[in-house]
Amino acid sequence: MALINFVVLSSFGILLRYIQLYEVPGVDYQFILHAHSHFAFAGWMFFAIALLVSYEITGGKFTTGYKYVFLLSLISAYGMLFSFSLEGYKTVSIIFSSLFVFTTYRFTHLALKGHALKKAVSVMGCKLINSALIFLCLSSFGPFALGPLAAAGLKNTPYYQDAIYFYLHFQMNGFMFLAALGLFASTSLINPLPLKNSRWLNVFIYSTIPLYFIFTLWDKPNVWVSMAAAVGSVLNLSSWLMLCLSFKREWHQFSFLVKAALIAATLKIVFQALICVPAIGEWTFLNRNLIIGYIHLLTLGIIMPLIIDQFIKKGFFKNGKLLTAVNWSYIITVVVYLVLLFIQPLLSLFLIVIPQYQFLLFALCALFLPVGLILLAKTKSLRLLLQSFKK
Repeated sequence: MALINFVVLSSFGILLRYIQLYEVPGVDYQFILHAHSHFAFAGWMFFAIALLVSYEITGGKFTTGYKYVFLLSLISAYGMLFSFSLEGYKTVSIIFSSLFVFTTYRFTHLALKGHALKKAVSVMGCKLINSALIFLCLSSFGPFALGPLAAAGLKNTPYYQDAIYFYLHFQMNGFMFLAALGLFASTSLINPLPLKNSRWLNVFIYSTIPLYFIFTLWDKPNVWVSMAAAVGSVLNLSSWLMLCLSFKREWHQFSFLVKAALIAATLKIVFQALICVPAIGEWTFLNRNLIIGYIHLLTLGIIMPLIIDQFIKKGFFKNGKLLTAVNWSYIITVVVYLVLLFIQPLLSLFLIVIPQYQFLLFALCALFLPVGLILLAKTKSLRLLLQSFKK
């Protein structure tokens, strides 16, 4: 189901790029954009991470509680996909969005109760996943603040936009990023962190909180907010580099997907620090492709490779040369896609436009669909399902 959701998500991504090239009667671009982003969070990222975390805790023998979490996340994800596509932010879509939030609360409760997680994963993995789940719940303060802000007549103010960014930041940089790193740490890091590196891990996790303020720089806030953003980004960068030094001795043992994800994570964290430079920050927030590039660097360049690597380590795929080729093809596609997103704004400074730029983005976006389909076809669970139908 996780990979089916990725295929659906890829299809909507292709549709978004297609709409930018050609008119599609009866289809609202903003509606599809909201559907795509909400489904990405609920149907793909959360569903896949919840599956992997609960798999670690239960050893694959999912309890009824986890099964209900999977079911409710699917209902809320597809509910948001269709309701946002048809009507945008209205009553039905808000109901399904709220259902998703309450589903994440339930999952957090299941994962954190008792000592099951602590026993199932490494110390580093436990710290990262625990923090990720707390940030997951914290992210909901953003959407829950939208109603009161709108009622107070603040819908067209920076406060409203900052509440949306609050949700996005703690979902992506808080939950998804830290949870994916926690799963990586539990399966790929053999040696435990030295004490001094453990302190850097705490700095890395806690710096996620002031890091939120980089998303408020678009409105040129007061100097204290700017300083908080700068401190958060510097602490995040310095602690990440120190952690990478501890990964160095085990680098040769990491899979290709993990290596690609760690390199992408370093680029993401450097990018965050650069945004705090006023001139660069102002230019970044004026270029939509840079924001889209940052989001996809995190989701396509870091989170998905780590998720797929976990699927492989758990034995969910039938291994072989085709799977290796698909992984390489995926990373190459992501690299080219991100380079295009980031390089055009740079070239625009010199009045250079890449020929057929939007069509190139559309063509590259279309390549993610066969990747998802091949990965789906390689899953052992699909083969077992098809065999049961034949019987």
